[in-house]
Amino acid sequence: MTAAYTLAQYVVAIVNVLVIDPNQQITAHGATIGIYIGTLLLSVACCYQGIRFSGYLNMFTVIWVFLGTIAVIVVLPVMAPTHASASWVFTSWQDLTGYNSPGLAFLLGLLQCGWVLIGYENGAQIAEGTKRADVTGPRGIIIGVVGAIIQGLILSAVILFCIQDMDALLQSSFPVATLFVQATNGPIAAILMIILAVSQFTAVTNTLVAASQMLWAMSRDHAVPNHEFWNKLHGKNEIPLRILLLETTICVIAILPSFGSPDYWSAIMSLAVICINFAYGLPFACRLIWKRNDPLPRGPFSLGKYSVLVNCVAVSWVLFFGVVLCIPSVHPVTVQTMNWASIMIIGTLAFSLIFWFATGRKNYKGPMQNIQ
Repeated sequence: MTAAYTLAQYVVAIVNVLVIDPNQQITAHGATIGIYIGTLLLSVACCYQGIRFSGYLNMFTVIWVFLGTIAVIVVLPVMAPTHASASWVFTSWQDLTGYNSPGLAFLLGLLQCGWVLIGYENGAQIAEGTKRADVTGPRGIIIGVVGAIIQGLILSAVILFCIQDMDALLQSSFPVATLFVQATNGPIAAILMIILAVSQFTAVTNTLVAASQMLWAMSRDHAVPNHEFWNKLHGKNEIPLRILLLETTICVIAILPSFGSPDYWSAIMSLAVICINFAYGLPFACRLIWKRNDPLPRGPFSLGKYSVLVNCVAVSWVLFFGVVLCIPSVHPVTVQTMNWASIMIIGTLAFSLIFWFATGRKNYKGPMQNIQ
């Protein structure tokens, strides 16, 4: 959902960069929402083509992101009128939070890192459609995480060197587009934004594929209401179309309150990062608390004797990061600047627990095999 909204913002930014007349630029929030919905529907159409199409899309994505990254790190420094000093890039510090605490400002800045470095599980969720899933799943996760870290560090350094006007970026509705325009020109900035937009669309499609696989598996295992309806597959590629449409409907409904409150979407962004990190940490916590001494069959990838230590670190980080993401980003705190993610996460947790005790624990059958 957040990826689709970001893509919609990219599309609006591309149009506004190319439109010279300020009176003709897109400023209506409804236009962004319309593009957001169109993106989701187009992604559903791509998902309906099957897992083989997703494989081709992933191969295209790897090449596209690699070439796009090279284009950005070459074009920006070459065309930028001026360049920041190395001391400013690597040692300068600006605390605009109002807390007057460099440490807290650093922790609050982790939200963007946390939002980017998620989706580890996508490779595992679609690995069932690959050969040697016990190998390709872990391998995909490791490559994805390491690649994202390396790419992110390089891009961050290049962008910082090429910033021309920091105040303009802070005041801009589309900071990335503003940066590209400052460092290059309108047409080149639009091309760079198109590179980002295409990459973002593949991310939206892959996320829908992974989420539909997960929800279909839950319906197969009787973990959702009316599981007989939701676990039906469609087409020659046997795609869970009903689940894809359900996910799209939920995403559309969830975005509608943003018309009434711009702060709502910031809370949704924080909530998404918190929930998905807690989802990562729960299996580790359950393993440590209830199954730590039970022998489990080991696959080709195993942490061996370091598994308990790594699990403890992972659970500790999830708990710590969850608290950090609930802290208001600026001080003093008002109704507009309040971080409502803390309230929303309590509501989400309460709903999940009530649903589990009311019906989930009675109907859930455990992992069920559908192929011998």
